[in-house]
Amino acid sequence: MPLDDLLPLFLSEALDRLERLDEILGKGAPAEDSEDWRSARRELHTLKGAGRMMGLPKIAEVCHQAEGTFDDFEEQGFEDLLTLVQRIRKMIGSLRTAEGRQTGEQENSTPKQKPKVITGEPAPDLRVPAEVLDRISDQAVRLSFLSRGVGVMVEDMHAMARAAESGVNDRHPEQVLAILALRLRRTALIAGQSRSHSDRLIEQQMGDLFSIQVQSVRPLLTSLGRHAVELGSSLGKSVGVRVEATKCRLDCRIMDALKEALVHLVRNAVDHGIEAEPERIRLGKSPAGTIVLRAETMAGRVRLVVSDDGHGIDPPSVLGRAIEQGLVTAEAAENMSDDAVRQLLFLPGFSTRDQASEVSGRGIGLDSVADAVRKIGGDVWIDGGPGMGITVTLNLPVTRRGESILVVRAGGFLVGIPTHQVHAFSGPEAARRPAEARDNDAEDKACRLHLGSRLGQADGSASTVVHLEFAGVPVDLVVDNVIGEEEVFLQPWPQFLVDSPGTEALAVLANGTPIAVLDLQHFVQADDHGNQIVIEAPAQAPALKVLLVDDSRITREMLRRILVDAGIEVISVAAGEEALAILEIREVDCLVTDIEMPGIDGLELTRRIRGRSQWEHLPVVVVSTRNQADDRMAGLQAGADAYLAKQNLIGGDLVALVQRFGGQR
Repeated sequence: MPLDDLLPLFLSEALDRLERLDEILGKGAPAEDSEDWRSARRELHTLKGAGRMMGLPKIAEVCHQAEGTFDDFEEQGFEDLLTLVQRIRKMIGSLRTAEGRQTGEQENSTPKQKPKVITGEPAPDLRVPAEVLDRISDQAVRLSFLSRGVGVMVEDMHAMARAAESGVNDRHPEQVLAILALRLRRTALIAGQSRSHSDRLIEQQMGDLFSIQVQSVRPLLTSLGRHAVELGSSLGKSVGVRVEATKCRLDCRIMDALKEALVHLVRNAVDHGIEAEPERIRLGKSPAGTIVLRAETMAGRVRLVVSDDGHGIDPPSVLGRAIEQGLVTAEAAENMSDDAVRQLLFLPGFSTRDQASEVSGRGIGLDSVADAVRKIGGDVWIDGGPGMGITVTLNLPVTRRGESILVVRAGGFLVGIPTHQVHAFSGPEAARRPAEARDNDAEDKACRLHLGSRLGQADGSASTVVHLEFAGVPVDLVVDNVIGEEEVFLQPWPQFLVDSPGTEALAVLANGTPIAVLDLQHFVQADDHGNQIVIEAPAQAPALKVLLVDDSRITREMLRRILVDAGIEVISVAAGEEALAILEIREVDCLVTDIEMPGIDGLELTRRIRGRSQWEHLPVVVVSTRNQADDRMAGLQAGADAYLAKQNLIGGDLVALVQRFGGQR
């Protein structure tokens, strides 16, 4: 398994652990068997294991020597420990320097070398105008004054509450009520004025902060264009690039999140789209292919377009490949429109290539593009026909502030839909009209989706149709009623709910109600007549679910990759306490755990699992750097079913154990 791409993660983890060691050892020699003593030893032990997993034996050996000083931890031992930690820091520093040098050499390599993946230009330092900083500071001060005023109002309301309590038994309560009514009106007036003032200040401050984050898109597109030319040269193709991004600006955080997705699109355009020079001449085209990278601002959003003048998309061929790969049934494919067929290219695992190349054809790329775009509140679709080239369009928010959603009720649930996908509403007659009664009007060519039924509840009260456009295809969403539009902050689901089907994020409404924001790609699927958009993949045996516990980020990621590559679903956590919390609410087929962890270690975790009737038969596999006979015996006595050593771990052995214990073999 290649490890180069994991080196930045290892370096980040190593620096974090060295920082924690500095914090502990900076207090002086910790008392033997104290919490600081155990924490320092644990940090070195985990760093040693990560170094071995990365194939860095020298770092692992020095960590081992440093760990050994704890066996005879006197004053001299502490001095030796400080010296060894300093050696580790220098080795990590040398590794960082070597990585930076290697990256620079790759960036300066000639186009004839193996094509490289770029991630755009290095992010420039943000230069904040002095007047913007002055405004933000001034707004912060005024907001603090408003906060003090709110505190005064709170005290006033407490005083009114006390007056109301004392006036309950008053001989003339109407006088108390009159006084309270007057004070309440005055307080409400002051509160309303304060809220209006604070709302204005917050909007101004958000505007100033977002203006700092919004940067020109042109440097990113220019960098992508250079990559396209270099990649074309390495593949023996002549490629020209035209960048159109006049004054278009986008949140730099969005650009960072989309860099890899845009690289995928550019590589696909060069490798899949642009023909070789002899083929282009035979077709009467110019010898050099053209890729257009365009960014434009439309209705408060940004559209990024990647297009080429290559051979385009042949819908029948795409549909045939989708049927071969089991992504669509022949029956559902009969009446699929060309638009619907093109969207199949975004399905996970789909590829039009018979053989993979160094650049593409492995069934990855466009699905990751769609995921990246949806995560930032955008939409993506693809256009093009035979000989017409391919155009991929990304519709994006300008900034990553709140996301505007339409809140609807369907099947008794409140859910959100990104507002940029919504075009219009229709009343009860449209909601009750059967699909068979649709005529040939443009809006009636849309796919009809009864959302309540898909959420598991009958749609007896459905009275509204929300007309949407998803991935360039119209959708009629039948719901109970529309609640209204809100601007919310989208948050990822908690880790134990990451596989919540049909949702892309969690949002909290202004009244504190949490709701799911829908991922329409999950719901919009073909019916038996094949007249909807995408299709459901054939039923498969459920993937094995493994709970992976290790406090080392690098080890967790490496083990996770081994298991995921084998088709196993992995939930990874960093501590035994988190693992127990997951087991309370989720069923898993196997537990893979380290031993050395803060808090509940792997042995104690295994004992607790064996002590609970509902978990007593859960398979447990220990993967640890401890490889002595007594260590293995301790693991098996705690209740582990298998024990593997990290330093000579073979991925296939781990996968085979998990599959056997999980019942797949």
